[in-house]
Amino acid sequence: MVSIAGVCLFGGLPAKATARLQTWEFDTGQNRFMFTTDSSVQPQVSLLPHPKRLVIDLPGIVTDEAVGNQFIGGAVTAVRVMQADARTTRMVLELDPSYSLDPHQVKVWGMTSHQWVVQLPSAIQTAAPKASPPPPSSPSRSSAADPASALPPLLSRNQVTHAPVSRSATVVQGVQVTQEGFFVPMQGAAPQIQVYRTRNEQQVRQLVIDLLDAAIPQGLSPQSLPQGRYGIHHWAVTQFSTNPPAVRLILNLDAASPDWQVSLVSGGIWLTPVGMPASQIATAPTTVVLPMFNSAQTQPAQAAPPPAAIAASPAPQQPAPTQPSRDRIVVMLDPGHGGADPGAVGIGGLREKDVVLAVSHHTANALRAQGIAVQMTRQSDQTLDLQPRVDMAESANATIFVSIHANAISMQRPEVNGLETYYFSDAGHRLASVLHRRVLGTVPMNDRGVKQARFFVLRRTSMPAALIEIGFVTGATDAPKLRDPQWQAQMGQAIAQGILDYIQSGR
Repeated sequence: MVSIAGVCLFGGLPAKATARLQTWEFDTGQNRFMFTTDSSVQPQVSLLPHPKRLVIDLPGIVTDEAVGNQFIGGAVTAVRVMQADARTTRMVLELDPSYSLDPHQVKVWGMTSHQWVVQLPSAIQTAAPKASPPPPSSPSRSSAADPASALPPLLSRNQVTHAPVSRSATVVQGVQVTQEGFFVPMQGAAPQIQVYRTRNEQQVRQLVIDLLDAAIPQGLSPQSLPQGRYGIHHWAVTQFSTNPPAVRLILNLDAASPDWQVSLVSGGIWLTPVGMPASQIATAPTTVVLPMFNSAQTQPAQAAPPPAAIAASPAPQQPAPTQPSRDRIVVMLDPGHGGADPGAVGIGGLREKDVVLAVSHHTANALRAQGIAVQMTRQSDQTLDLQPRVDMAESANATIFVSIHANAISMQRPEVNGLETYYFSDAGHRLASVLHRRVLGTVPMNDRGVKQARFFVLRRTSMPAALIEIGFVTGATDAPKLRDPQWQAQMGQAIAQGILDYIQSGR
């Protein structure tokens, strides 16, 4: 398991006019340091040799509190965050003495002007590489009998591979570039989708999408696939002659590419970047050469001289916020919990994280069908803290933020059922009220009211935000409905209509 160490530098402090460091984390599996500020910054990076440490200065950024040594382990033994002066935050990565660092291999780039990545070269001792995702297989066949076990490994170069297929329920027609990302048009039935995030032998990030009971036309060629758009270096499309047949799409991501969400909609699949508009995805980062300081210039770490600024890959410029027109509306949907956090667990083991993800996908599909741009904080069963959810909404300059949850109470209180909707700000109050009214008018259920609450995602988002509790997983009336896929679709469409009501009313 890859460990990620991080510290959140925010809390219940009063708002300040000065820009702040919000979060940082170090991914030991990828030897990657990431940090987020609440306004634009141009990092200044230097390497100091005695003792070995990487120093990152953030001009114009302050911390809310001093942070002592945080043990990491591996190539970076610890991370220290301090205030270098009144308007500069300094982050010091203490390097293991045995770690041989070539400064020419260090890369620094901005995913946005306030989300930055410092990529260190691999340590001498590296963890075992991640396993490639299993080949596509039908859930109705056992793995021992499935011919997919003999399928070739993931492709590593841009190409289309055809194979004979007698018949399939779905035909994948290609990949189209749109203003929001990519659209994969399909004919026939909606396929079952399996999504993996992995790396190839060269450690290039890959998004792998398997489509079951699907085929590609003979006329699909490598030249018809997008070339170098939106941080996707190249594509691979492979046909497998399994039973049923399967198609594998591989997106090979540039270093600057964000993660991508995969959404099945009527007529195809939407691929949209997470946390930022497609138009703002940076080009691949350039290598950054760090200045070397000799030992005579180096003072103790507690009083290290301010390192000289270096040229990092420029972050995309963020446009000034404006009142969005309908064409520029972005709805951020936030399915609660996920991954290691199941949320509430109710009758018969019903898990909140599963229900709200299914409902959120229905909501997203219904909004996209009306021409509304939608992003989701998570689009699969993944663990996600609260601050990254807020960061995604802010980075996308979302018009509104809707967090979808399911409620719970003691299992000895099955009589408690119904809909609750929460807000924090005045703007959120109107959104919550419109949303609540529409859902109650569409899905018959008990009305438990619209209420004000200090939920983190409501307090920390700058756009109108609401949190809707779509029923009780512990409720005798609600739980069977929450488990029903048809009811989930109805609820998702009702939430979408409530969002449209709010948008059409002029917000």
